[in-house]
Amino acid sequence: MTEYDVIIVGAGPGGSVAAKVAAEAGLKTVFFERGRKPGEKNASGCGLGPRMWRTFPEMMKELTPENVPSMRMAGCVMNHYLDKDLKERAIEMYYPTDSVTYEPAKQFITMNVYRSEFDPWLAKFATDAGAELRASVLIKNLVKNDAGKVIGVQTEKGEKILGKIIIGADGVLSVVSKMSGLNPRWLPNQVTIVPQYDFSADRDKIDKIYGPDGVLADAADACWWGVNFPSAYQVIFGDGFHIGLGSWLGQWTKNPISHINKLVSSKPFQRMMKAIDAKPREVHSHLLPWAAEPIKTYTDNVLLIGDAGGFPCPLEAEGVFPAMETGKLAAETAIKTIADGDTSKQALKLYEDKWKKSSVGVEFEAGESLQTLWRNLFFSTQAEKNNMEWFIPAYIELRGGHYDWSEPHIVRFRQIFKKLRSYSQDVIPFLQKYVLPVMADVMEEDMATLPFLTQMMENLKPKKKK
Repeated sequence: MTEYDVIIVGAGPGGSVAAKVAAEAGLKTVFFERGRKPGEKNASGCGLGPRMWRTFPEMMKELTPENVPSMRMAGCVMNHYLDKDLKERAIEMYYPTDSVTYEPAKQFITMNVYRSEFDPWLAKFATDAGAELRASVLIKNLVKNDAGKVIGVQTEKGEKILGKIIIGADGVLSVVSKMSGLNPRWLPNQVTIVPQYDFSADRDKIDKIYGPDGVLADAADACWWGVNFPSAYQVIFGDGFHIGLGSWLGQWTKNPISHINKLVSSKPFQRMMKAIDAKPREVHSHLLPWAAEPIKTYTDNVLLIGDAGGFPCPLEAEGVFPAMETGKLAAETAIKTIADGDTSKQALKLYEDKWKKSSVGVEFEAGESLQTLWRNLFFSTQAEKNNMEWFIPAYIELRGGHYDWSEPHIVRFRQIFKKLRSYSQDVIPFLQKYVLPVMADVMEEDMATLPFLTQMMENLKPKKKK
């Protein structure tokens, strides 16, 4: 029976980073991939945020279009707002703002890559460090000793591999998580299903529209906000793009595909597709954790990272960076506990201490209030109270009403304010119920402003006639 110091189930971004860090420390390390190569079974692509370059500078400086041809920089993000008739009411573009403190983040929002290229590129760092990659191997169970503690893994062919530390990097449907007892099942409000379409497109036309010198300079990320569908994200790559949307399993009232079809068939979306000669290429649908906080992530000899631990961002469920950072922290924990000769759950609590102090842990400090806000605004389109019905017209009125020249400006301002007050019966309760809790979680100082804001909202309500 083969024995290792560290066994990692999964060769995605988190598993590869964990394997690299463990192998560099001299630990005998193996990581398993169920596909023929890392990235083969991943859904389309992703946007890599600037935190990747700060946390993994040596690796990320080697991420270039020569190594990953699909790579495209998103220097800004576009927001599209569609009303109940699927008519586009506004488009906004945002570049990094002045409050950004990390210098590279002033240059771009994300670097967009296809996982089919990114994952094998990343896995090579692990194999170059000495980790053994075993592809086309499906882990079906865990090996336990007489005391019920996990001591290894078992493949679908019955092969048993023993290890001192087993790291679950095997995604939302994690065998390690389930079989170790850490997470027998996800609750409907902890996981999302994401239908996604991938399109090929003409590279020159993409550059003409979205390239550095294009009509919409540097715009390679987009969000589509609507009344008829949950918030959708669009990520543009070197030779194509994908569009996807999701919501919590417990919140769907219609087939998810029907929602994405509404957006894709809308005139604004079709106009964009025509401009870059986009053609359907693939259809994906996958599960992602989308929880207000991670699950229990450690027990005797076992650590969970990335999606397996529920680490995707509570706001938009982005999971690549959390997987990589928790992979690094898990490997560092394995290095210390193996050296100490103690891999019990008491010793492995060090991992939880580490991730709670990391940037991934900070993400969850307002996880519940942020998710509650998101669930009841951009993802309320399936709920009994669809707040997007008032949000989009109110937001457009506030942001764009003053551009109208049909009246003197002061008259227009009065008209705009009157219209905004007509939404106050929806806006004020929403702000009080969902926005103020986020502010209370986020604001570290000047909490005395909250009562002031509450009173100000009350004053904005239309007065009842006597």
